[in-house]
Amino acid sequence: MNRKEIITVSLVSIAVILLLDLLTNSLDTTRNVWDFVYYISMAKDGLNAEPLASPFAYRFLIPGLVNLLSRTGLSIESGFKLIAYIGAFTQLTGIFLFVRWLGRSSRGAWIALLVTAFSLFNVKFLIFDPFRPDHLAYALILLQTYFALKRKFLPLLLLTLIGSMLREFTLIPIFAYIFMLTREKVERSIIIQQGIISLVLILLAMILPRIWIPVTESYQLIDLSANGLLYAIVLPFIPSFPVNFIFSILAYFLPLFLLVSPKEVRFAVQELPESQRWYLAGYTILVLLLSFFGGTDYNRFATFLFLPQVMLLGTLENKVTNQKLIIVLACLFIFNRLWMYFPDWDIQTYRNFYGGFALQLNIHTLYRILELAGFIFIGYFLHRRGILNNSQM
Repeated sequence: MNRKEIITVSLVSIAVILLLDLLTNSLDTTRNVWDFVYYISMAKDGLNAEPLASPFAYRFLIPGLVNLLSRTGLSIESGFKLIAYIGAFTQLTGIFLFVRWLGRSSRGAWIALLVTAFSLFNVKFLIFDPFRPDHLAYALILLQTYFALKRKFLPLLLLTLIGSMLREFTLIPIFAYIFMLTREKVERSIIIQQGIISLVLILLAMILPRIWIPVTESYQLIDLSANGLLYAIVLPFIPSFPVNFIFSILAYFLPLFLLVSPKEVRFAVQELPESQRWYLAGYTILVLLLSFFGGTDYNRFATFLFLPQVMLLGTLENKVTNQKLIIVLACLFIFNRLWMYFPDWDIQTYRNFYGGFALQLNIHTLYRILELAGFIFIGYFLHRRGILNNSQM
């Protein structure tokens, strides 16, 4: 990769972020009382904030950074905004660099970058609600995956411990890495040693904050209490949860449905080196489990499936013509409502806006499911008829 390519991808990423910013409204923090209340309070008062709520209090890295920025004269809201922009930039450029390194294809890297940018919740939502802790998690996961595939255990472990203060999903790469090692011809003693070290340090990183930080409220659906464990058992049998979960996963993978056929996806998976296949299998399964039992915002959780999607797209770039890519980006722009403001002035309208909210099951959910089915059919039609499959980049 040369300097010109790095400058180009940086400028394109900035342009995309600025365009999405123009199309996005700002969250009204005076009208609503959502998760941001706790993150803002922590950014102002640290762990002395009142009240402190679980699990938000354990994701103190971003509020801590905002607190440091506020000491330079920047307002709390501007501090969160700045980190949101930095997070979006590192996410998009990180995807390009990672896919470029993995597949040695600039074109595959561009496709992966653009598809992720046209997802509603990877960039646009975090511009709308910059108070979330997700911003830096995507780039961190890319870096963790790089070290995992390079078999660099200590850097991976260090980034995992940092990620534990950021977002629970950043714990997944190291477990996917250990799973990958178990499927390879690696000495059992090495697997056991690295597995024990990882487990002990991660448990300490997760347990100690939960002992030391005095939370007074809890918004965790599932925990180790009797009610929390019971909820985990009954959750799959509450209709709205599996319906919205499946919708959110299929909706996130819409680019794959549109760009390539299922047969081509299977072929791409088979073409990946065995180590990458096992890593992705472990990573994807853990993301799905953590997403389903992690809360109600399934669409935001689905964004952590960006990794398998960009890795597959990097492999499948020769199946994607310029014309098809343009059509697919237009479909994503429409389906993901990228030109619209988030209707945060009414909570029910807001939850119906995209669909996939775990507690919401109504006629709007049906409309979104039918809309998704329609776009998937468009992809099927394109593949079945061989439309736009002949011209090359």
